[in-house]
Amino acid sequence: MKSWSQEEDEKYSWLYENGYPIGNPMRIVNRYKLLNNQICIDLGCGRASLSKHFEFYTGVDISKYIIEHNKKTRSGHYIHSSLDELYKIKLNYNNFDIAICSDVMEHIPEPEVVNVLSSISKLNVRDFYFAISTRKSVLLDKNKNNLHLSVFTSNTWNSLISKFFSIQDEEIAPSLYTVKCNKR
Repeated sequence: MKSWSQEEDEKYSWLYENGYPIGNPMRIVNRYKLLNNQICIDLGCGRASLSKHFEFYTGVDISKYIIEHNKKTRSGHYIHSSLDELYKIKLNYNNFDIAICSDVMEHIPEPEVVNVLSSISKLNVRDFYFAISTRKSVLLDKNKNNLHLSVFTSNTWNSLISKFFSIQDEEIAPSLYTVKCNKR
């Protein structure tokens, strides 16, 4: 892992050990009426709340702590990895129906956002779903730093995502950008 990945692993492992809450990835499932028999990869799975919804589930997270916790307490397959390195890892499926990346991209350091999107685009996935906060986090890390490292407008996120994906649908809310897309 790269230096930034190790720092994020330590930060989020500490946060999860101390009760860090998860976002609401089910908003994507409900908005797009995703079926539970689809093969899903959850990019930045956190506590793997989506594992209950999908029969074929793979969760990926930068926090080694949460991956080990999920392996013991949840069904599915789990991978400890930063998202920019994911395309190098042997996955349990060759093809995924869907990739969900909910409440994750805003946590990626700004200089790494393009690398992460490029890596995600290399996955063999039919449909990609992102939900991205467009405001600063209300929670802070143990050093009192904001957790959202890439706070962009929905227009900026659209421009960044469009470099690697073809946008099929988007919803712009006051502090959340949600998008369905496919590979270019």
